[in-house]
Amino acid sequence: MLSDQEKIKWFDLAVRFQIDGMIFLTMKSRKNEIGSWVIEDLVSQKVLNSNLEWEVERPLAERDQSYMIRTRFEFDAAVAMYEQYKMFAQ
Repeated sequence: MLSDQEKIKWFDLAVRFQIDGMIFLTMKSRKNEIGSWVIEDLVSQKVLNSNLEWEVERPLAERDQSYMIRTRFEFDAAVAMYEQYKMFAQ
């Protein structure tokens, strides 16, 4: 059985959380101990952008700076944005 400290280490390494059906909050990269998170729908293969709209996840070679700014977030901002999206989607 894992101790609380061991569990904390595992949670710190977690890179994907299921938030609703097949919608996940996924860490795409980590720089200077700060994760870059995306909200992705695995069925439609789309990501939620900062305008609260779904857009197709671009191949790596086609991801320009504006795309990254629109679709990648710090963890707390991504969670808050998804909560906001849920309020407007209903």
